Amino acid sequence: MAFKIIAKSKDAFIAYDASARAWGIATDRIYRRMQFEPGKGLRLRDFRNPQTERAWLDPASDNAAFLIVPGGETITALAEEWTLVEHKTRKLKNRAVELRITLARNDVRFHFYNVAFPGASVIEQWAIVENAGNVTLAALTAVNDFWWAFKPSAENLRLHWVHGVDVPPENLGDTPRVAALKLQTREISDDVTQDVFSTRRSSEENIGWFALAAPDLQEGIVGAVEWSGAWWMRASRANGTTSLFAMVGDIARELAPGESFETPHRFIGFFNGDLDDAANTMRAFARQYLMPSRPANFPYAHFNTWFMSFVNLDETALKREVDLAAELGLEAFCVDAGWYEGSPLNADFSFGLGTWRENRDKFPSGLAAFSDYVHRKGLKFGLWVEPERVDLKYAGPGTEIPHAWLSPRTSFDAPSPDLPPHARICLGNRDAREWMKQTLARVIREYRVDWLKWDNNAWVSCDPPNETRDAEYAYTRGLYEVLDYLRQQFPKLVIENCASGGHRMDYGLLRRTHVQWLADDTEPSYRVRYYVAGASYPFPPEYLNAWLVESYWEHIGQAEPGVLRAWLRSRMMGAFGVSVTLSVLSPEQRAIIREEIARYKSLRPILRASRVYRLLPQADLIAPPNLRPPREPDAVEFYNPGSRRGVIFFFQGADAFGDRKVILKGLDPQTVYQIESSDRALSARCSGQQLMTEGITIAHETSNPSAIMTFK
Repeated sequence: MAFKIIAKSKDAFIAYDASARAWGIATDRIYRRMQFEPGKGLRLRDFRNPQTERAWLDPASDNAAFLIVPGGETITALAEEWTLVEHKTRKLKNRAVELRITLARNDVRFHFYNVAFPGASVIEQWAIVENAGNVTLAALTAVNDFWWAFKPSAENLRLHWVHGVDVPPENLGDTPRVAALKLQTREISDDVTQDVFSTRRSSEENIGWFALAAPDLQEGIVGAVEWSGAWWMRASRANGTTSLFAMVGDIARELAPGESFETPHRFIGFFNGDLDDAANTMRAFARQYLMPSRPANFPYAHFNTWFMSFVNLDETALKREVDLAAELGLEAFCVDAGWYEGSPLNADFSFGLGTWRENRDKFPSGLAAFSDYVHRKGLKFGLWVEPERVDLKYAGPGTEIPHAWLSPRTSFDAPSPDLPPHARICLGNRDAREWMKQTLARVIREYRVDWLKWDNNAWVSCDPPNETRDAEYAYTRGLYEVLDYLRQQFPKLVIENCASGGHRMDYGLLRRTHVQWLADDTEPSYRVRYYVAGASYPFPPEYLNAWLVESYWEHIGQAEPGVLRAWLRSRMMGAFGVSVTLSVLSPEQRAIIREEIARYKSLRPILRASRVYRLLPQADLIAPPNLRPPREPDAVEFYNPGSRRGVIFFFQGADAFGDRKVILKGLDPQTVYQIESSDRALSARCSGQQLMTEGITIAHETSNPSAIMTFK
């Protein structure tokens, strides 16, 4: 083929062969070729890892580029009626190059987008189905722009994914286990089918990330979906070919003339090595091309009021905590739920949702004055909101929130004596989105907010009862519009994604928020480490937020110094926070917390730019009420090959051991590293080759159950 480069940015390029009507989109690490043939449609011709020169597509498969179902008719990209309208390229602000291929079939236009990113092995893709005619098109009920047939070798491929936070009971097996955020692996052999999905919010059953590995080849494919609602993917194998299929199928959308439907964006790329390398590939891509810009000292070491006081907020008491937070070296002070009108001193935080004006009983001087006090102490000021939900006392005639904005499935009865009747505001409604934009902008300006914690605690479909429409898709698009508006209006604002503790974690929100509250059950310490171990496969660990809190299993006031340090460090492998009453701790305990906060700050430059290697497996934890600590230790290595600096976090399990050897990964074999630990009698100079073959040896110390080892 006679390809001519038609767009280029560093190693990313788009090439076109006019005679063959074929396109190549590539970097030095990924290559994809597509071809349109009249009467035969658009198909994928090649998908190749340039670093190994291995072609992954099964040449015997059709490899149709897409499928749509309008009016009950299934139409693939290979339908003979498709005509090629045009192709266009452009360079994006982040220097990526974009290719759009437009096909036509009667009044339907199908716009197929592909984006290549300089220096990355990942391609982003999505599609837009447009009505280019003069009459309304029959309901669009399915769109699939992610349809691959792989055969890199004869071996069975292995699918890896991560459970969400609400795993269906049938997935847990005979023994009840804490399966939330647990890495899962299944070999996809002939006649095996594995569905991975979430049915409401994006990470309830599973997280929208996967790795498809060819272990014998030491390479594979890694991918993710950028979507904050329901999604679905299937992996299967037949006749030696492994297929990935990801359809948008929970819609019924009639397209009026000029209207269009955009699919979720998806990412697919190559990795070389093992599962840690797959995760590191997507982390590096997310840091460079998806995550919002962050301050140099982010993630801030921060204080949050929730587990200290819940909604029982008192201005005078909070000022004492602000003073101590500043003394300990924390950098932000966040007021969680309960600060708004209509929130009593002791009740569920749902009371008062939708007012979004300060509660003067709790803040007699005003919330703006309290924010000023926080700022005078040198801290950023954070504030919690749940803008997608409203206490129905504050909705309806005479309020800012009309009933027309609410889910058509809203119940006006209180769900229990302890909860107010409340409803979901449907963001497919333009007026609702505009109200939310202006309300949040007012809150941010009026209370001088630096950190906005965005929660989402309840899900009720915005589709009418017993109907499938596209209200949920419109909702997610509306959510993105509001978040994009806030980021444009307040470029220095930090936005934290919460969603009742990890129920809506995905690449759509990774692209729009700076930090993710990982789980409401942020204790005991070993469960936090377990969660971080699972969630940091899809996400960079510095995005994952956890706090030191008082626990049924771990009482801070009774902790010995070495144990307290271990509990603090269990929250230090990502975004770090504290949510305990500092004023009741002893001066000695506060001194330990101050020391560990300083340690976290010193390690933060490594944590936010490193590759991550799991030196020991993710633990297995027995579910509550008997949440027992893991028997085996766990260890994680963070290593930045650019600076050649790293850190190892080591935590003992419940079983004592003599010496434990930990083998490092990802180092330069020829470089000599100096390893130091302030916790253990460890100081050594070793080559990377030695550390990756002989490792380092750690002894069990009952009174000192954690160790942090830095190396450079």
